[in-house]
Amino acid sequence: MENMDEYDSDANMPLGIDSDGAAASRFRKKRSKVWEEYKPIYINGVIQSAECHYCHTLMSCKGADGRSNGTSHLWRHHNNCRAKEEFDLSELHDTNFPYGVNDIDPVNQILPEPLDDMNMVNHSENGRFRSKVWMDFTPVYVEGRIQGADCVHCHTRLSAEKVTGDLNQHTQTCPAQAGTSVNHQKGGLFPSNVPIFKSRVKDELLPALTNGRVQIAEYASRFHLGYNSGDKTCQNQHILALPADNMTPMEQDKSSARTPDIKIRKFDQEACYQELTRMIIMHGYPLSIVEHEEMKRFAKGLNPVFNMASSLDMEEYSTLLFQKEKSDLKEKIALSSRRVSLSASVWVPHGAEPTIKYLCLTAHFIDAEWKLQRRIIKFGVLWSSPSNLERMIHCKEACVLESEVGAYNVIWEAIREWNLDRKLFCMTSVSEIRNSGSISKLKDMLIQRNCLPIRGELYNIACVDDMLDNILSKGQSLLYRVGDLLERFIQALASSLLTQQQLLEVAKDVGMKCPHEDAKWWHKIYFRLEVLLHSKKVLPSEEFVSVEEMKIVEPFCKILRVFYRVVEVMSGPVCLTANMHFHEVWKVRTILEEEACTEHSDVASMIREMQEAFNEYWAKSYLWLSVPVVLDPRFKITFIDFRLKRAFGADATKYVNDLAEIVRELFHEYCTPMDQPNVQTANCGVHNVEIDGFDSDSLEDWDHHLTAQTSSQLLSELDSYLEDGLLPRKDDFDILNWWMSHSAKYPTLSTMAQDVLAMPSSSVHCQAAFSSEGPVIHKEWSTLNIKTIEALVCTRDWIG
Repeated sequence: MENMDEYDSDANMPLGIDSDGAAASRFRKKRSKVWEEYKPIYINGVIQSAECHYCHTLMSCKGADGRSNGTSHLWRHHNNCRAKEEFDLSELHDTNFPYGVNDIDPVNQILPEPLDDMNMVNHSENGRFRSKVWMDFTPVYVEGRIQGADCVHCHTRLSAEKVTGDLNQHTQTCPAQAGTSVNHQKGGLFPSNVPIFKSRVKDELLPALTNGRVQIAEYASRFHLGYNSGDKTCQNQHILALPADNMTPMEQDKSSARTPDIKIRKFDQEACYQELTRMIIMHGYPLSIVEHEEMKRFAKGLNPVFNMASSLDMEEYSTLLFQKEKSDLKEKIALSSRRVSLSASVWVPHGAEPTIKYLCLTAHFIDAEWKLQRRIIKFGVLWSSPSNLERMIHCKEACVLESEVGAYNVIWEAIREWNLDRKLFCMTSVSEIRNSGSISKLKDMLIQRNCLPIRGELYNIACVDDMLDNILSKGQSLLYRVGDLLERFIQALASSLLTQQQLLEVAKDVGMKCPHEDAKWWHKIYFRLEVLLHSKKVLPSEEFVSVEEMKIVEPFCKILRVFYRVVEVMSGPVCLTANMHFHEVWKVRTILEEEACTEHSDVASMIREMQEAFNEYWAKSYLWLSVPVVLDPRFKITFIDFRLKRAFGADATKYVNDLAEIVRELFHEYCTPMDQPNVQTANCGVHNVEIDGFDSDSLEDWDHHLTAQTSSQLLSELDSYLEDGLLPRKDDFDILNWWMSHSAKYPTLSTMAQDVLAMPSSSVHCQAAFSSEGPVIHKEWSTLNIKTIEALVCTRDWIG
């Protein structure tokens, strides 16, 4: 054979016999090259078999007579091995770091196969079990032949390939044997009681041993399957490899880093379904993804025993997860602040003209740890087209013809579901909801039930995004002219490859994200304005934009820059406490006032119209914008007085007096527990009842006296806070942490601050705030019934 070496029988050569290493040296000189492709397996220092580096097949190195059978069969297997083409042999040969296993390592606890269960054992070897010595040993097989024996007392592994004399000698000197053989013990492990180990498992898990020590590091992370002798149930066990005794500390550190302690978890079908449900919800995948053939094949490739769920199963699991998370959130809200603020927005399906609109209701509150939370609590149908017959049939839902009815029903249903009728503080909503008659009807009903503080003054707040859009609409005609100018500028530069590349470089340097195709009209114009102004440094923009046109461009760019940043901050992913809303809105007023002084008459006229729209918003919103600032210990009411006097002059006195009155009225309501009725309300039923011409309650005046006295004492807490000095203004000031640490000093004010600082200014998140479509729902989800949609949308918000 062409691959045969002249030293064909080296498997019979023992390793490391001589103390001077001469035998080992002779063995290395004569060793066949085939051993570069195999890993020798030793028992008592003698090669018993070889394991292929590529396919891990075990090949015997001993014949029936116990002598070496050469390396011919090893060469044959190597030439035909198909797995070697897929392996990097350099990794397998890097085994110059021996590992040892401690005395109780799981490798030596692997139960070998019994003779009765082995089909590969020839009849000649059955006779070897006539010796009584096998009552104290368990045979170890390699390729169906006995290569060793494990003592059932001390678990020492001995060679048993030839005779049983060594076994008899060990039986007499075994330190663990108490004079009884294992077969005499009740419930002992006798070979006939040991379960079968399949050859595949044996080939993968049998380590290379030399006197009970693992020689190859790759076995440190192998796992083997153990069996319990009582119930024969499978257990996941881990082979723990420790450095050999002759390793240096540096070698031990390297070896430990290369063999991490890995654990295998038992397969759990139910847990897989739950994780699959979370994945679908988190990424907005359609529920039908589980029925795609590609998904099924992928799952089967990962684990053949996994049974893929159906879309109906996913719908059920989504509902179960929704109910669990909803219960947890209900408990969290119940333990949080005294009141909860709401925000309402309109969602539509992504894509073509919608035939259905949804109302999304979000709760804003500060939890028990003084962390600001924002959670969607309701998702319902606001309006649906009567022509959408298919939805009515598939989803079994009646169409909602009027959005006003839909808004009332969805919000009131959410208030009852979440037990918020006595916990409402304020509600911010988009214009489509805020201007509907149903919201006014709902407000009147809540005030009648005494559910809203200070007569609903802070209820139905205008969304700041609507306010900015309304202001910009006043200058829409002139802004469109600017847009046409920008269009010509970009087309001129795009005509040349050189200027086109320069234009793209300038766009990268602008420092803001490029708007999407569905972005709002003013967002696209603003981005192009920034590109135009930045391009003046590197591109000859004077050729395309005249000086007169630049007088229009620059004021608009400044205005839109402020508007963009205000939306980015107030509708961003990070929730702002309500004390910051005033400062952001005031930036809008400031930039309009500054740019109104422009020399261009058309621009100045347009900006005055925008100022009128802002003043209209301010008149309706200054109270809810100012109250949180009073509860900021850096500003308080002094700051509001300063700002308004500079802005409105003598008219500021009215605004400041109204604010001070609202703050005191709100504080007085917080002085009375929510579950304690007002004295005047409690006595009104019997006030006019007379007995013999006298009032039935002669101590009513005493009740009023106590109430006034208590209110006076509590009002001193508010006066004390307002009279205390202002804190230094720092950008990293944490107002929630300040109120939490001062809750003992200001118990009532801190409770009030916990509710006031959670008021939202926007009902739309940042990405949707810049989109012309607004908030959208995945098209695949919109075809589901509303209960399932609500479960998916709410759960995604809660676990995201």
